Amino acid sequence: MEFLRNSGWVGAHEIPISGDWSQRKFFRIDLKGKTAVLIQSFPDEDPRSTPGHKLKDFVKISRCLDTLGLSAPEVYAQDLPHGLLLVEDFGSQDFASLIAKDEEVERDMYRLATQALRHLYKKTEFIAVELPDYFTSHIHKGHQRVVDWYMPAMLHKQNSDDAVTEYLKIWKQIERSLPQVKRRFVHGDYHPGNLMWLPERQDAKQVGFLDFQQAMMGPAPYDLVNLLEDARREVPIELRRECMAIYIEGMSTEDRENFIAWYPVLAAQFHCRVIGQAIRLAIRDQKTRLLSIIPILRRHMIRDFANPQLKPLKDWFSAQGIDFSETQEVDVEKAALFIRPDAN
Repeated sequence: MEFLRNSGWVGAHEIPISGDWSQRKFFRIDLKGKTAVLIQSFPDEDPRSTPGHKLKDFVKISRCLDTLGLSAPEVYAQDLPHGLLLVEDFGSQDFASLIAKDEEVERDMYRLATQALRHLYKKTEFIAVELPDYFTSHIHKGHQRVVDWYMPAMLHKQNSDDAVTEYLKIWKQIERSLPQVKRRFVHGDYHPGNLMWLPERQDAKQVGFLDFQQAMMGPAPYDLVNLLEDARREVPIELRRECMAIYIEGMSTEDRENFIAWYPVLAAQFHCRVIGQAIRLAIRDQKTRLLSIIPILRRHMIRDFANPQLKPLKDWFSAQGIDFSETQEVDVEKAALFIRPDAN
């Protein structure tokens, strides 16, 4: 590849690395024991590129995190018009893999990940780059996917013309009932699979950040929600409480109350987005393996809707005929027949 030759990696071997939910490809580049990671993506301006996954943003946020005293891969070379980046290799010890191999490390990994978020919370005021706003982002808009994709898949009928409008109106009312949001740096996809264990480094730098190109300014608890409420695994309630205590330690009373008010609302939005996203990817991209996370998400959402703040939303879903305690499996072929053309 000319890009590798021009970057000083002539003769290097390319080893595929498993990817994520996006359409990017990753390769470990090995040249006589020296390694780097090649990221291949559709160019940023290509309509086929995944929303929120622009390579120019990866470069920008990598530098930003480094200035804040955190670990993000250094960018060695870039060819943005052709969708190519060559970046520092953080190895293969991601938090998710480490926990899967040895559950004894679970508590330490989650505590460390939370401490890195706490570091980021304190350093937000020093961020020198302009970041998009969570409330205008594709991530925030994505919570309507529970209506666009999950509802028709479960009910086996197309949504009414006003279903999304009604749903979003309820969310607006819920958000307006909350205290003014405390805006902080939001990674956007902060889960164990995107965090690398760097034991040779110190303190918060032991957490290697990946997949941060969709970073935003948004509600402070969002990344902790992403970490503790992830659909890939269920975090024990005692550990969730411990991590929350670490995160809010030293906060003012006002900031703590803000956190307590926003956390369950953000958790519900997160789960509404991901449960719809799983069905969307199963139908559009044939990624049916993602349907395996639906039962966990249903359990999360039952817990979410037990919060009094979210009762209007719970009542609305009930009126539509949606019961998250049901165990109905998703028939992808049948569900595809009922998805509206304007589904997000």
